[in-house]
Amino acid sequence: MLSRRSFVLSGLALGSAVLAGCKTAPSTYEYAELTYTHLPPYNLLVRDVVVDQAYVSPAKSPNVEHLFDVSPAQASERWARDRLYPQGNNNILNFVIKNAAVTESKLEQQKGLTGLFTYDQSERYNGVLEVELQILSDQGFNEASVIAKAERSVTVAENIKLREREKVWYKLTEDLMTEIDRQLQQGIAKHLSDYVL
Repeated sequence: MLSRRSFVLSGLALGSAVLAGCKTAPSTYEYAELTYTHLPPYNLLVRDVVVDQAYVSPAKSPNVEHLFDVSPAQASERWARDRLYPQGNNNILNFVIKNAAVTESKLEQQKGLTGLFTYDQSERYNGVLEVELQILSDQGFNEASVIAKAERSVTVAENIKLREREKVWYKLTEDLMTEIDRQLQQGIAKHLSDYVL
């Protein structure tokens, strides 16, 4: 009988507080849900999969990930739920979201007449996503692990509308996850093959 998966979400209470304190009015743009069920699952020799949201967003400038419709942390959690399946044994797979920050920095804009007639790039968004897969024994010893880290950056124009900015944020999360998925697939094949059925 398959053991059920449990997901420990240490950031759940924080997420509620962040949503309550968000002052940016949401747009009406509908996003496609980021899911990973179309990818092959990993059937693992572990009794449970635990998601550890170790990253806690400061929920204030210069960070902006708390304003995202789908944050990198949420997308990472979804990846774990969609792809990691316990199939028995005494080990635990710990999926640690170590960093999932996106920061905004202001860019210098042209002055004078040139600045009046041009739309400069006004903000840069830098995203960093780092996760770790840990195979833990009954005693809590780390038997094997894989670390994946992705960094992406994008700029937006000063005249960008909220809806377009949200699209940029969504694409940034998507791009970070594409790289994380690539690295995790390689790392699992190299370092966790003994635990994959």
